[in-house]
Parts: sequence; C-alpha cells; structure tokens
Amino acid sequence: MSLSPLRLENEFVRLRPFEPETDSRELYALAERAPEIFRLWSHRGPGDWVGEWVSAIRKRTADGSMIAFAVTRPGDGAFLGITSFLDPNEGNKSVEVGMTCYAPEAQGTGVNPSCKLLLMTQAFETWGARRVQYQVDNRNERSKAAVLKLGACHEGVLRNHKTLPDGFVRDTAFFSVLDREWGGVKAGLAARIAAAVA
Repeated sequence: MSLSPLRLENEFVRLRPFEPETDSRELYALAERAPEIFRLWSHRGPGDWVGEWVSAIRKRTADGSMIAFAVTRPGDGAFLGITSFLDPNEGNKSVEVGMTCYAPEAQGTGVNPSCKLLLMTQAFETWGARRVQYQVDNRNERSKAAVLKLGACHEGVLRNHKTLPDGFVRDTAFFSVLDREWGGVKAGLAARIAAAVA
C-alpha cells in the first residue's frame, strides 16, 4: 500500500498532490474567508494552525505516512479544500482518510461524496484495503454526520484520546468502512453524486 503521489478526478473534483509552497496560501485565504469551518482546528486564532498543518504535511509526506491532496474544481482549478490518506498499514490492509475541510461553497454539493468515492475506490480496489478508517473530534457534530452519511459504521468514542496543541484533551469518534461493505457504500455515494448532477 504505497502512498506515492496520486491524481484522482471526476466531474466534480480533481485531487492533486498538495503543494506546500503555493497551497498553504490558499489555506490561509480560506481560513480568513471562512473561519467558522476551522473552529475546532484553530488553536491560537484564525489561520494560525495553517503553518503547523503544512509542517506536518511536509514531514509526513517525507516519511510515507500521508498523501495530502488539494481539492480543486476541474473546470477552473479553484481551490476547494484539502483531504488526505493517512497511516497506511500494509500488514493490516488499512488506511485512514482525514485532514479534510472544504470551502463553504463546496459544502452540501457533490464535492464530499466525490472525494470519498475517489479515495475509497483507490483504497479498496487498487490497494486492496480491508478497512478505511475515519477519526473525528467528538465535538464536531457536522463532521460526524457527514461520515455517517457516507455509509461508514460508527465504532465508538475513545475518551481522552488526544491532547491538542491548545492543551484541550479531546475525545475521538471512530468510524470505518470494511471491504465487505464497500459495494453498498460505493452505490450510495454514486447515487448522491448522480442526484447532485440532476
């Protein structure tokens, strides 16, 4: 399960490798334009988390534990957000999808189901994954609802799971899709995308 650079695309989104030198400016601009979508990530004010995120992307890309994607619009290349593959485990045939956020204009459209369809197709059908995992801050009701809407199973909450940079000790909700569930989840995502086109 190699996390080498990938480009994935459908009619709604193009996922290309995140480029820290240029895409960090897009993240800062998004944080300034729509700070409410980063409420649970902003530890010292709007936009301050971007530098930490970009540093983590550089480090984890180098050590093979992440592929970060810039989510862009195919027609004009407009930056719509970020999403990532995290922590591949070849022995367990598992990978996480995370570090995801979208611009307000992308929310409630075909963007999220398109991204998840592309990413999970890659994981299950190309890499042969048995499990795709999602971790969500348990305070983030919007993100938890979005993951459930994908068709993922809510496995439970790990209490006091992570200490955030601002010192807050968070509980983490875990979700997953298994290979035997993928066919149904894929069909549901395809139906959502078709409805968005209609």
